[in-house]
Amino acid sequence: MIRRNGRRDKPMKVKIDLTKGSIMKKILIVAIPMLLASLVQMLYNLTDMYWVARVDRLGESPEEAVAAVGTAGFYPWLGFGLIAIVKIGVSVRVSQAAGRNDETSVNRIATNGVLLMAALAVLYISYGVFFNHHFVGIFNIDNDTVVTQSMSYLRIVTAFGMAYFMVNLFNGVYDGLGKTINTFYIMAVGLGLNMALDPILILGFGMGVQGAALATGISQTVTLLIYIIIYLSPKAPAKLRFLTQTNKDEMKRIFTLGLPVGVQSMAMTIIAVYLGVLVADYGPRVMSVSRIGAMIEALSWMIAAGFQVALAAFVGQNFGAGQFNRVKQGYKTSMSLLVPYGLAINALLFFAAEPLFALFIDNEATLRHGVAYLRILSISQLFMILDMVTAGAFNGLGKTYIPSAVQIIGNGLRIPLAYLLMGMFDEPFHGIWWAISISSLFKGIVLVTLFLLHMMKLNKQGGFQSVEKTATA
Repeated sequence: MIRRNGRRDKPMKVKIDLTKGSIMKKILIVAIPMLLASLVQMLYNLTDMYWVARVDRLGESPEEAVAAVGTAGFYPWLGFGLIAIVKIGVSVRVSQAAGRNDETSVNRIATNGVLLMAALAVLYISYGVFFNHHFVGIFNIDNDTVVTQSMSYLRIVTAFGMAYFMVNLFNGVYDGLGKTINTFYIMAVGLGLNMALDPILILGFGMGVQGAALATGISQTVTLLIYIIIYLSPKAPAKLRFLTQTNKDEMKRIFTLGLPVGVQSMAMTIIAVYLGVLVADYGPRVMSVSRIGAMIEALSWMIAAGFQVALAAFVGQNFGAGQFNRVKQGYKTSMSLLVPYGLAINALLFFAAEPLFALFIDNEATLRHGVAYLRILSISQLFMILDMVTAGAFNGLGKTYIPSAVQIIGNGLRIPLAYLLMGMFDEPFHGIWWAISISSLFKGIVLVTLFLLHMMKLNKQGGFQSVEKTATA
């Protein structure tokens, strides 16, 4: 039975109801598919890097190929800042609307999210395809092979940008509804295809770095086609009605809510690019170490990202339903699972640094730097997890500007810290890695502290009574 404003007396069929039942069970129902998707993504990233690092069979340098993919990879990362503006805005608003059982709002939010995401995708594609030489030029790389391969990789990947953007938009709708199992199944198909295409295109067809880019683009396009079929079916998670539900005010709400996260993501990428330029001064070997090391770190941030999405959906739905105590208990439950995991990853990256890195590069000098990278970054893995998951809780409350501000400040500290620390080591680039690790520790501590203080403030104000207008806007 439908009540006014599109709300229902009974829960919407297209969502996982996170406002009732066991908190641990409901968080895991959302988190486990995201964890599996994260593991598949991590496996793909590692597989992709494995095959790129095997281009010596084509008579090419593995270090140069890895450096080229790592350099070009900053642009899709920068593009994700644009994606995050819409994806987070849509996901948070969908989760809060789902908590109120407001199906009409879910449809309107999804419809306007698609339009907004498409507009941003056009900007991303235009620059990446026609001005990729400007982006690669930022790094001041003096290796012509790395420059040429980076531009080629970037041009191909960006040409498939519409699929990259729209897939994330549709993921965001499912995430807000708590139906992350659907996201997992769809993403697993795309990533599995990518993994199968990598060796065929990179080595089989002798395309090298270009093959890696083409494999990524094809898999993203297939994933988008799956979503299109779903949205044309009766089981669509939201009904897209562009003629009747296009709404500038809704676009503004989505944009405003997601903008802090998007700005934070782009700022982080810009800072990473700046640090990448510093790393590039030490040659392809050190660049490849940073790229591979970041892939191994996925053991932390991929898992944290899964719980970040789960907690954002859980908090968003319970915020929309006015369930203050479930929000608090949901956060505590997540921390009880992730703190032990983070400590375990800290130990793994420190004590097993050499065998982990040796899976990808066996060159003695490169391996030595790789071990140093993993041991330096091992210190901050727990705090990276705390940072990301707490950001998810803030996002679910609609307070996206708080974690974004902490992220921008914390990441901004990396540049002065890098310059300060580079002069303290025989290998100056170790100072860059220490700057990254220290800043992650800072962000984790500050953001957890702010969230606990925010919960105490809301508790004194009578739970959500003072902020429920935000949820129903």
